[in-house]
Amino acid sequence: MSVVIESISKFDLDRLNICVACSAGLDSTVLLEALIQLGHSPKILHINYQLREEDSEKDEEFVRDLAKKYELEIEVIHCPKEITKGKGINIQEAARNFRHAHFQQFIHENSANRILLAHHQDDQIETFFLQLLRGSGIFGLGGMHAERKGIIRPFLSLTKEELRDFALENKLQWREDWSNQENKYKRNQFRNQIIPQLVESNPNLIESIRTIQEVFREEQQSIYANLQRRLQGWEKSFVISYDEWDNLTVEERIIVCNQFDWPYWMIERIQELKESKLSSKIDKSPVFRTKDGFSWNSNLEEITHWEFKIEEVEFLPDTFTKWEAYLDQSVSKNSLKKGFSSKTDFIYPIGMSGKSNVHKLLKDKGVPEQWRSTYPVFWSGGQIVWIPGVTVSRNHVSTNTSALKISVSQGLTNL
Repeated sequence: MSVVIESISKFDLDRLNICVACSAGLDSTVLLEALIQLGHSPKILHINYQLREEDSEKDEEFVRDLAKKYELEIEVIHCPKEITKGKGINIQEAARNFRHAHFQQFIHENSANRILLAHHQDDQIETFFLQLLRGSGIFGLGGMHAERKGIIRPFLSLTKEELRDFALENKLQWREDWSNQENKYKRNQFRNQIIPQLVESNPNLIESIRTIQEVFREEQQSIYANLQRRLQGWEKSFVISYDEWDNLTVEERIIVCNQFDWPYWMIERIQELKESKLSSKIDKSPVFRTKDGFSWNSNLEEITHWEFKIEEVEFLPDTFTKWEAYLDQSVSKNSLKKGFSSKTDFIYPIGMSGKSNVHKLLKDKGVPEQWRSTYPVFWSGGQIVWIPGVTVSRNHVSTNTSALKISVSQGLTNL
């Protein structure tokens, strides 16, 4: 059995909906052919980055022809030029982010969906040196995983030459990306110059790096296993307290970033968010500060997690915050209901005359439009008596020593 066929056979793909990311190059063309030989009918995904003008169009045409040849479903996505072109844009990073977003979209559509990528051992070794250059720890130096978060890489133990041998034996055609020969990119410098020179002086180098990477990946799995229960809780609550975050090791924080698809620079930004009295949100991210920690929403569609405490008190404080309300005796625990508001609902805000539209008040506080209908408010007797973080009804605020106190113990506290 061919080593290429054998490497794919190690994965149980029969009950999965598989999709091959095909660039038209040697590696992904081999992956597609091998899957066909094994009796699979994968979907083909091709992303045209429109970076190499005529060559990009020929790549797309080649992949479309492959789909016709194998009678496979194909999806072609064109990356908008403004994503990869412009002053200060890292082309490779921008393309990778665009590609990853579409991979995850496919994976999340169905629990049986998997993306297959043709990364091989040479890519893995290049990744090691690139991460070493960046000063990465075990998570960067460990390289790519054969299977992780819906992505399968069956060729990580195979060399480029082994893939080429399979292609020649099966008389496959493919297209060359000549930009891989240009040494203006760091990866190409390592691929074309640095690694060959190092191997020439130390023939055992590749095997040594593979061993190191395997040890690092095993250590990653151990750390991940110890963190698994907490990760599951955070996935449900969308909230991490500062105490929980402070007790995480650097490696565990990296796992959290991987789990929620955050860039690693978020680790430093979260610490800055904790210490800042001015900033309430991390720019270019879904993360924002809460009362005792931070929260996030990857889709920015709704505020997901609030906790309130309701109690009867006999004394009013000297100072008040917008995250707690002291209501008079007309409001009881039985009459108080937590709910939502419509675009026509209103409240009689304390310190103002007349009534105000609730959604207008939320807008003024910077609450996005898509959140306003799910932003919690408190009702009593058919009237809104409190909008957390915004205002309390002057018709229901307590002026006596006793009151019904509502306070936010966890939720969005950055307005």
